[in-house]
Order: sequence, then structure tokens, then C-alpha cells
Amino acid sequence: MIQRLFSSFLAHKNPSLNGAITLYSDAVVVVVGSEADVIVDSVPITSTTEWSTVIEMLIAKHQLAGSQVAVILGQGLYQSLLIDKPELGADELALALPYLVKDLVNEAPEDIVADGFSCLQNDRLQVFVSTRQQVAKIIAACKSAGCDVGCVTVESVVWSEFTADNRSQLIVHRYGNGNLQLTAFSQHKLFFQRQLRGFDVSLVAMPNTDAQSLQLDSLALELQRSLDFVSAQLRDDSISQLLISCDNDDNHQLAQALNDRLNVTVKALVSPQPSLTSTAARVTWAGFKQGFDSAINLYSQHLQPKRQWLTLNNMLLSWLALTVLIATVSGCYSFKSRQLSPEIVSNNGQLTAAQTELALIQKQLLLHIVSPIKQQRVSVLEQEISAKQATLKAVANHDASLLVGYGEVLTQLAAAASTDIAIERISISAAGMNVNGSARIPDAVPRWLSTFNRYSTLAERRFQLLTIDRDDSNQVRFSLQAQRLQGIN
Repeated sequence: MIQRLFSSFLAHKNPSLNGAITLYSDAVVVVVGSEADVIVDSVPITSTTEWSTVIEMLIAKHQLAGSQVAVILGQGLYQSLLIDKPELGADELALALPYLVKDLVNEAPEDIVADGFSCLQNDRLQVFVSTRQQVAKIIAACKSAGCDVGCVTVESVVWSEFTADNRSQLIVHRYGNGNLQLTAFSQHKLFFQRQLRGFDVSLVAMPNTDAQSLQLDSLALELQRSLDFVSAQLRDDSISQLLISCDNDDNHQLAQALNDRLNVTVKALVSPQPSLTSTAARVTWAGFKQGFDSAINLYSQHLQPKRQWLTLNNMLLSWLALTVLIATVSGCYSFKSRQLSPEIVSNNGQLTAAQTELALIQKQLLLHIVSPIKQQRVSVLEQEISAKQATLKAVANHDASLLVGYGEVLTQLAAAASTDIAIERISISAAGMNVNGSARIPDAVPRWLSTFNRYSTLAERRFQLLTIDRDDSNQVRFSLQAQRLQGIN
């Protein structure tokens, strides 16, 4: 039972895209396999009411149960609209699209599903619309057969799989005996769509040669009109090639006939797989190839069923996982406990011995407690020592020049005399020296001071303040204050 629960859980969690289904009003086409080798299967129907039965039959036949498929809606099952681009964010736009196109469709907004993308003209939005009932019917049929739907896209978009990355191309395609469809792409992005009516199914195999030539001329004229319009819109990236994929016609012969009538290259669309012999098969293969990368997905997130996590299977899996986790953790703790038991016993013995030794040391410590009176006396002695140390430091800093006088300072001042300087007052102390006098010119004072470096005693003094000004008689006066930093020898 446990193995079955896990298998069911993984099957729903990791589906893979293994095929694609294209729906038409008269057929259902499926493509399964890999990129290198695909199988194409087609079942004709008489009404869309047969969709459910045929979808379930094809899913069972090709063993697609448990996987995801891409669904492509063929021509006539959706509407293509071009509207002005609203100023909305991506999340808001997805919900607002049904209401933005409500005036262009016959159904109410709540009855339609829509998706779109920006055109090459940034102010327009290409929108594709289908009915909610139609999409829900397809989803229900796939789920009934055990298959999930990854995305629901449209035929017009998946044709881009056959176009080149670096050029603009126009695909002329026809499904069965329907009308001709023109779909233009620029850099893999849908740019233009048009339907041409009134052209016979076989364009190059008519019994009347004149009628055939006339019809080809008419087709070439319509194609040229479309090419002119598209080229005018694309400007520097005009259509450079036409691709032909028309059922019930010789595409190579048709391409050659149009080559003679148009000024662009026309080629038959080359199928990447030999089994892709029809337009429906090519469309289905293109939808399978694009998969989740398709520009359109009408099966949006708000339409997809919400995952129910509180199911019986999930609850049983949760309980089983929790039980295994608890048992594992309990076993680990028991194993660790058995491993650590001898070490715990040893550590407890060491702890007891350490506690006994600590109690003995605490008793011995009580015998060495210092008396408060002795502590107070030590504090007084430390203060007295600090005071005496401060006194000795002051005596050590006393100016030694007091012992020998200031004769040497005065002698060196006399030697440094200048004819431009007149000293009127000198004040010398242990902490500094002040000099006041007059000068012939202001520049004489700095020059005189620069000569102090020649004399040992004067060179040891540093100036703190120098003032130079003029008195009432316009005489230059100066005042010099200097402080000696080192002792005079």
C-alpha cells in the first residue's frame, strides 16, 4: 500500500509533455513520440460532440495517461483580435482581457477565456479568445483519460515554429478544403493574419489552363497586396520569403507558379519529419515542439484546478514520514546515550573531586582575610607616597639655569645683536623669556630670530607668541615671548 501511495504521489508531481492534440471541427489529430521520431494519428469526426470520445480513445491508444499534453485549437475554434494595449501589469492584464474584448465577441466576459501578447507595434495587443465551455470540455476529456493538459494554444501562433529567427516570412496554409490563410511572422512573432476566400482547393491541377492561370494571377495579386501592407508596417524588415503548406495541392508546383508572379522567394514548407504530410499534422507537431513556451495559453492559472493537499493519501504519507522521523531521531539519541554513559560516569567522579577540593580551598582562604584597619593604613601610606613622588618630580623639573644664572643667555643675545633691532626690555625666568623692543622695518624681526639657531642656549628656546605693530609715532614695535623646553647647559 505504501509503495502504491508513493507511486501515485510522484505520478501527479512530475508529469512530462509527451504529445500534442489538435482539434478541428471535423477531425482530432495527435502527435506523440520524441523530437527525432514522432507518430501522427488522425481521427475524423462529424461533430465537436465527439471530441471527448475521440480524445479518450487516442490517449488510451498511445498510452499518454499520466503525462501532460499540449492542446492546439484549429481554425474556426477561436477568435483573433487586435486591440489597443492597456496600461496594466501582466497579472492584471490576464484577468482583464475578457472584459477588454467584451464588445468584440458575442459571449459574456465570464463565459470566455483570453490570452494575448504585445505586437511589434508596442501600442497594440494581439488577443486570442475562446469559450470557457469549449476549453473546459477539452480539459475534462483529457483528465477523464488520465492525462493532464499543460497548455491550450492556437494554430495561428504555433506556425512560428517553421519560421526563421532572423527574417520575416509569410506562410500560406490551408487545412483540408477550407479557405487559404495568410500568417506573417517577424523574428518568430506573429505579426499579420488574413483569410483569402474564393480560391479553389486545387490551385495548380485544374483541367482548364486559362482558368488556372487566372486564379493564380488573382492569388498573386492578393498576396502582393498583403506583402505591400506587411512590408510597410515592418519597414526595414520586410517579408523576404513565402512558405506554402496547402492540403490537397502540389505545394512545390504552387510555389514555382507563385515564384514567377511575385518579387519574393516562394518555397514549399519543408516538414522536419516524413510523417508530417498534412497541414493538421504540421500544426500538431509545432504545438508539441513549442509546448509550454507557446506565446498563447488559454488554460491560464486561474482556470486550472487547485491542488488539494489535505487528501487521504497525503495525510497517510505525512503520518508515515513523521513516524519514520521520530523513530530515527529516538534511535540516534539512544545510541548516543549508550556511547556517552561511561564518559558521563567519569566526568561525575571528576566533578565530585573538584567540588571537595574547592571546599577545602575556601576554608583556607578564610584564614587569610586582611584586617580592615590594616587596609585603611595601607591606603593612607599609598597617598603619602604619591604626594612625595609628585614633590620629587617637581624638584627634578626645576630649571637648572637658576643655579648658574642667565649670563650665557644675555651673552648670546648680545652676540646676535642686529643694527635693525633695538631691545628695550628683557624678562627671563625659569619658565620662559620675554623680549620687547623696536625695529627699523618689520622684516628685520624674523631675520633676527633666524640667527638664534647659531647659538646653543637661544636655539633651545621655542617661541610661543610674536607681536609686531606700530606705535603712535609710526615706529615698528615688537613683543616676543619664548619658553625654554630643555635645560641650559
